[in-house]
Amino acid sequence: METFFNRAQPVWLDGLEETPYIRAEFKTVLPAAGDSARVTVRIATSGVYQLYAGGCFVAYGPARAGKGHFRVDDIPLSRFLHAEETVLILEVCGYCVNSFYLQNQPSFVQAEVLVDGKSVRWTGEHFTVRANPWVVRKTQRYSFQRPMVEAYRYPIPYRQDGFYQPARCPSEQIPKRTADKRLLARTVPYPQYERLEARSVEGGRLEPFTPKAYWRDRSFLEIGEKLLGFPAEKLEVSAVKDCQELRELPDGRLDFDEPGRYVIYELPHNASGFLEIELACFSPLTLYVSFDELLMERAADGRASRVDCTRLDCANAVRYDLGAGRHSLRFFEPYTMKYLRLAVVGGTCAVEAVGLTEYKHPPLELDMAGLTPELRIIGLAALETFRQNAVDLFTDCPSRERAGWLCDSYFSGRVEYALTGGHTIERAFLENFLHEEPYTALPEGMVPMCYPADHYDGWFTPNWALWLLLELDAYRRESGDADLPARFHGKVSALLRYFERFENEDGLLEKLEGWVFIEWSRANEFVQDVNYPTNMLYAAALAAVGRLYGDEALLRKADRVRSAVLVQSFDGEFFVDNARRVDGRLERTGMISETCQYYAFFFKLATPDTHTKLFERLLSEFGPQREATVWPQVCPSAPFIGNYLRLDICMQYGYRQQAMDNVVEYFLHMAQMTGTLWEHEDIRASCCHGFASYVLYWLATDLFEKG
Repeated sequence: METFFNRAQPVWLDGLEETPYIRAEFKTVLPAAGDSARVTVRIATSGVYQLYAGGCFVAYGPARAGKGHFRVDDIPLSRFLHAEETVLILEVCGYCVNSFYLQNQPSFVQAEVLVDGKSVRWTGEHFTVRANPWVVRKTQRYSFQRPMVEAYRYPIPYRQDGFYQPARCPSEQIPKRTADKRLLARTVPYPQYERLEARSVEGGRLEPFTPKAYWRDRSFLEIGEKLLGFPAEKLEVSAVKDCQELRELPDGRLDFDEPGRYVIYELPHNASGFLEIELACFSPLTLYVSFDELLMERAADGRASRVDCTRLDCANAVRYDLGAGRHSLRFFEPYTMKYLRLAVVGGTCAVEAVGLTEYKHPPLELDMAGLTPELRIIGLAALETFRQNAVDLFTDCPSRERAGWLCDSYFSGRVEYALTGGHTIERAFLENFLHEEPYTALPEGMVPMCYPADHYDGWFTPNWALWLLLELDAYRRESGDADLPARFHGKVSALLRYFERFENEDGLLEKLEGWVFIEWSRANEFVQDVNYPTNMLYAAALAAVGRLYGDEALLRKADRVRSAVLVQSFDGEFFVDNARRVDGRLERTGMISETCQYYAFFFKLATPDTHTKLFERLLSEFGPQREATVWPQVCPSAPFIGNYLRLDICMQYGYRQQAMDNVVEYFLHMAQMTGTLWEHEDIRASCCHGFASYVLYWLATDLFEKG
C-alpha cells in the first residue's frame, strides 16, 4: 500500500470520533520558507474540510472514496505564505450520520505540511484543535440526502477572535490519536475556485407571516435509526422555519438601514459553491440567508418570498446571529443557487459585498463555432452543468444530494470521454464501488443505487445495477483499460446470481424487488410483474458482461431474453410495457409508454429496418411537439431517460437535424433561465442535473460528423 504521510497520524477531538456534527478547527503555525521553496499540505479525512492559510481560503475537499477508504489531497501553499510565519487552519466537519453524500464513519483528520518534500508540521505533534465555538450544532438535516445545514452565532466580529493569530487560545487542545486508516490517491483533478459577484435586484420590508402549512419533509419528520440526525424537539434553530414566517413587501430600496428589511441578489448563472458576505453590523442582529436556483413569481396568495428556500425539498436557509462590528461570512459547504435573499431582523447593517466562490471541475472547452446560436446557449449550459457535477465523482445534482448515482453516471461518463478523451473521473467513480464488501443493508449480490452512500433502509434500484454493467462495458471499450472491469468480476458475477433468482420460465426477470425504476413518468406504474423495458435492459447487461469477460454463454442468454421480449411485448403496433401473472400465465396489460418504445430501439430489439412503421411514427408523431390527442393511450416520456434515449436514437440512425431541433425544443428554455440544464422539463426539482450534460455528447458527435 502506498505511503502518503511521513510523520502524520490520524487524530480527532478526544472522545468525539462518533459524535454527530462536530466542526473541528485544527491549527498550526508555519515558519517562513524561502521564496523558491515548494510548500504543500497533504490532507485525508472522513469528513469534509476547508483549508485557510493566513486567513485566506485555500481549498475544500477531499475527493470521496468507498467505505473505509480515504483519498489524500496534496495542496500547494507557497503563494499563501507570509514573510515571517503563517497560521494554517484546517477546519474539518465530521457529520457521523448516514447520507447519500457522505458515509457515516468515525471522524478523523490526518495532515502534514512539507517544504521541498521534507515534513515540517504534522498531526499528532504540531497541530492543536478546538471545536468551532461559533457553530450552532443541533440543526436540522439539509435534506434527506445530505447532512445538517449550517447556522452560526458570532457575538464578536468574525475572524478577529485570536484563533487566526499565532498565539494559542485557551480553548485549544491536543487532538487524540485514532486508528490507522486505509489511504488512496486522489486521482481526479482538483476543483476550480472561480469568484462570481452577485447584484441586488429587489429590496423591501419584512412583515410577520403565518404560512398555511410549514414545509417539513421526511428529513425533518423521520429522524430515527434509519435516518440519523437531531430530532425536531432538540433543534436549537430552524432557519427554514423562520424564513417561512417572513413575508416580503417590496419598496424599491436596496439597503438595511432599519430592522426588518430584505434584499434579493442574483448571480450571473445558477452556480455551486461557497457564498461569501462582507457586512458591517451597527447593532446586534439576525441575518437569514435563503437561496434557490430560481426566482419565483409573487404568488396571488402572498407567498412569503420569491426566493423559495423549500422548493427543492432542502433547507436552503442559513441563520447568523451577529454582534456589532465587521463580519466576513462564508458558507462551509457548497450549495447551489442563482438567487439569494438576505433578510435582517432586529438590527441594521451595511452589506458591502455578496459573492460566491464556485466549486467545480476545471475549465473544459468544446468548439461550438459550427452550432446555431440556440445550440451554443444550450451547449454552454450543458458545459456548466457538467463542471458542477464532475468534481470528485459524477453527481446527480450539486444541490439536494451531491450523490453518485448509477445510470446517471453512464451518461456522464460518455460526456467526460467526449470532452477530454479520457475517463479520470469515471474510473474513480467506479473504483469506489470496489471498496466495500459486502454492502451494508443490501441483499446479497446487489450493488447500491448511488455510492459512496449509506442506505440504512435497504432501498435499492435493480435497474441501476444493470446500468453499471453497461457502463463497465462502455468504459472498457473507450478507455482500453481491462484492469478495472477485471477487478469487478466477482461483484458482477454475484450481481448476475442475484438476478437469476427472478428469472421465470422464459428467462425474463419477474417480480423484482426494490425500487424498479424506469423513469419519472407513468411508465413507472407498469413495472410488475414482468416489465419489458427492464428486460430489454437486462438483455443488454448480459451481453455487456459477455463481452467484458468473453462469456459466450451470456451472449447467447442475452439473445434469448431479447427474443422472448420481442415475442411477448410487441403487439403489432407498439411495445407493451408489462405483463401480469394471471392464473399462472403471463398476460400483457395493454399499458404502453412512449419510453418503452425508445428502450426497444436504444437496445436494438427494434431497428428502423425491422420496425419501420413504428420508427417513423416515433419520429413524426412523438417527441417535444407531440399533441396530447395523438395516441392518447401511449403515456408521454419524461426527460430522463426517455427523451434522452429518443435523441440518442435519432443520432444513432443519422437523423441529426431532427435531434438538434429536439434539443432546442427540450432544453433552450432551461439554458436561458438558469444557464444550466434541469432534472425535469419543469421547475419542480433540480435545475442543474449531471445527466443533462449528455447534450454535449450529441453536440460533439454532430460537430465531428459535420467536420
